This record gives sequence, C-alpha cells and structure tokens, in this order.
Amino acid sequence: MEFDIIDFSEEEVQALTTVQLKLLRTAQQKKNELEHKMQQELEVYRCLCYTNNVFFSSLYTDKQQELQQEFDYQVEILREQLIFNMSLNEPTHDDETGDSGMGDDAAYVVDYELSYLERYIIVRDYYMSIEDPAERMALYGADEVAKNYLGSYYNTLYNYLATYD
Repeated sequence: MEFDIIDFSEEEVQALTTVQLKLLRTAQQKKNELEHKMQQELEVYRCLCYTNNVFFSSLYTDKQQELQQEFDYQVEILREQLIFNMSLNEPTHDDETGDSGMGDDAAYVVDYELSYLERYIIVRDYYMSIEDPAERMALYGADEVAKNYLGSYYNTLYNYLATYD
C-alpha cells in the first residue's frame, strides 16, 4: 500500500510499531475512500452537465473546486487525527524509568481506537492464556496499563478472571 496521507520514507514506515502501522493503514484507507467518493460525485456531476448542455460553462469547474476543497478539509482532519493517535503510541520517556505508560510494556496490543469491548476481549484473551490462576491474578492486579486501557471494564475483567480456575 502506498502511504501518501503523511510523508514518510520507506525507512520511517518500517520503523513504526505494529499499532502505528495499523493507524497509518486505516487513515490511508479512509483517505482513499474519500478520494474515490469525490471522483464518483464528480463523474455524476459531469454526466449531468453533459445531458443539460452546460458542460462548457463554469459549473463543472466550480463543482470540481468545491469537491476538492471538501476533500482537502476531510483529509486534513484525518491527518491530524493520525498524527495525534500515532503520538499516543510512541514512547515519550516521561518518568525516570523510561516507561511512557502508553502500553509499550504490555504483552497485548494497546490500540486506543478500538472500542472498550474489543479492548476487553484482547486483554481477557491474553490473561486467559496464562495457565496458573494465582500468577494470572497477580499479573493482572499489577497491570497499570490495563487499568488505563480498559477503564470501567477493568473491574469487570478482574471479577471474571477471579472466578475462572
């Protein structure tokens, strides 16, 4: 896939984490869909101009500029969201330990674009893969990333893991 929503070299793309690459791919797909939709609308408008014998007027170019401006606006929103979301998944080394608290040390994928239910399932599946119930509960109880990542679902998952032997 060609990434043109943000200027990245091949080396920079290869240096991205899995989550950052997923964010980039998703944003690029949304941009491509917006571009396709704009082209379709423009083609329909072109056909209307031909059928109404007004193609050589400025109506078509005006509509083309209008659609391009809207497309550019929507792409800029996607770009800003992408940059923000990618920065959330980048280590910032804010404290003395170098832990950014953003899931870098989590053994599961931390993607804040997922719904809370999807996050719950990912974290649950990870902890259910730990065979020893005592070890599972000790690890989960000490998992600060899960507390932030799951929000109110943290206690629900804690209760689920505590009842599962």
